Amino acid sequence: MTNIIDQVSLGAIVQVRDRLLEQQARGRKVLRLESGDPSFDIPTNVREAMEKALRDGLTHYTASTGIPALREAIHRKVTKENGLDVPDPDSVVVTNGAMHGLYILFQALLDPADEVILPDPMWTEISENIRLAGGVPVPVQLRPEAGYQYDPHKIEASITAQTRAIFVNTPHNPTGAVASRETLEAIAAIAEKHNLLLVSDEAYEHVIFDGEKHTSLGSLPAARGRTVSVFSMSKTYAMSGLRLGYLVLHDAKILDRLKKLVRCTINGVNSVTQYGAAAALNGPQEATQVMAREYQMRRDVLFDALEESPYVKAFKPRGAFYMWARIQPDWPGYAGKSDDWSITNYLIDQSAIGSAPGSAFGPAGAGHIRFAFSCSTAQVKEAAGLLPGVLRAAKG
Repeated sequence: MTNIIDQVSLGAIVQVRDRLLEQQARGRKVLRLESGDPSFDIPTNVREAMEKALRDGLTHYTASTGIPALREAIHRKVTKENGLDVPDPDSVVVTNGAMHGLYILFQALLDPADEVILPDPMWTEISENIRLAGGVPVPVQLRPEAGYQYDPHKIEASITAQTRAIFVNTPHNPTGAVASRETLEAIAAIAEKHNLLLVSDEAYEHVIFDGEKHTSLGSLPAARGRTVSVFSMSKTYAMSGLRLGYLVLHDAKILDRLKKLVRCTINGVNSVTQYGAAAALNGPQEATQVMAREYQMRRDVLFDALEESPYVKAFKPRGAFYMWARIQPDWPGYAGKSDDWSITNYLIDQSAIGSAPGSAFGPAGAGHIRFAFSCSTAQVKEAAGLLPGVLRAAKG
């Protein structure tokens, strides 16, 4: 018997991580540039709020879509900071991380064979969650010569009678590109013209560099009322292991479906984490700014190292904490292969540096490699010091 779940992979990044952890367990020092887990501790006020919740016995069932204090804090934040026109806190659904939010969103949104247009390359779990909901991902390639910006003309050309939604992620994983306001306005106009929904993944909204400005797609006039905005506490507040995200939307029918799916999947997020998240949103934001500055410094160190390295050409990201690089034609290969997995395996074997093969992120990712600089500054600097020499030593 076959099942749709059989079409889902276990994930290339997980395979790389497991290899590194296995080597680490044998005593080898490894450099964890394969996955995007922030190295920072959670802000002090978040920890203190969670400790207080534990002391006060706030460890029982909560309202399934989120405690009122958190949904009110989210409503204030998205209204004032993101410019979203959200009627009230009932338009907020708290989820067990943004990934859970995306899972239930596509379940609520899609009928069998409905299509969702999405960028290529893209974080693997997006297309897999679309497939799990019975939908069809329709990739539209982001090109390096355009700075990996979305191409509204290509997006519109990909629309069919089966298209249900356009998925947008900015800052973008894996390239680190930040979509311009003009590009987002064009995408919103296309969605309005064709009566499509927009899904705006803004997990990296605060991980942004060089004075760039993040624009929330749902704040644009043509996108209002047709956008589901997806947010995460993992990247901004380093709460990745605490698993909390949230969805913000207008559509009453989809909202009703989401509430049912929350009840039938998790019946509410960890209560203590919710009190910590409320403190994060209501409290001082200096810690997030410190993190962003440190990420930018790490980016610069890693980019400079790759500029000195043969066989790869890096794109300098304006947001998120990933370095995306094209593998050059003169790459001699490794162990009889010359694809993106070969350079990932070479770096693990020769220097214990983790990375993610670009093919993990879709067809357009083939021939690329992604480094995450979310690990500690010490690890990023050590990897940067090794990469030029290790790559020069490649013999094929």
